[in-house]
Amino acid sequence: MEGAIKTVVGVYLKSSKGKENLGGKEFQSLVKNQLKNIMTGAEDNEAVTNMRQQLDNNQDGKVGFQEYMNLIGYLAQALSNQRCLEKETQAESSIQETQPEAAANAQAEPQAAKEAEKEDKPVVEKAANPEELKPEEEKKTDVEQEEAKAEENKAEEKIKTEEAS
Repeated sequence: MEGAIKTVVGVYLKSSKGKENLGGKEFQSLVKNQLKNIMTGAEDNEAVTNMRQQLDNNQDGKVGFQEYMNLIGYLAQALSNQRCLEKETQAESSIQETQPEAAANAQAEPQAAKEAEKEDKPVVEKAANPEELKPEEEKKTDVEQEEAKAEENKAEEKIKTEEAS
């Protein structure tokens, strides 16, 4: 954990080149070089510019350390949600496979997988959309909504499994 924190701070300091804030070019470079594997749209200059503007809470045209940490926190939360959903999906799949009627359900699985894929679309992709970068209070509401939706999906799957029995 300490190493991860040191890396996050070190990346900011190196990218800011000793300044207090990241200017447009520095932020663009940081996103392209450091976040391209977890964030779609990192290569799109306009998308990154829009993201920087969304992060710029004090409207000074630059991204300060706290604004940068808001982005890192949002990405970490999105990645955590994505991994939790993946684990839930894997767990549900393994439970369904162990049931005797798994063969009967095999025909329904492609459709269920498509529906789950639509609903469980990685949250990280949303982070690339600058309009989705919101203040912390609004993000928590979105996270809570996503968790509620995941719980509803889980309950529906449980009902379907029980009905199939």
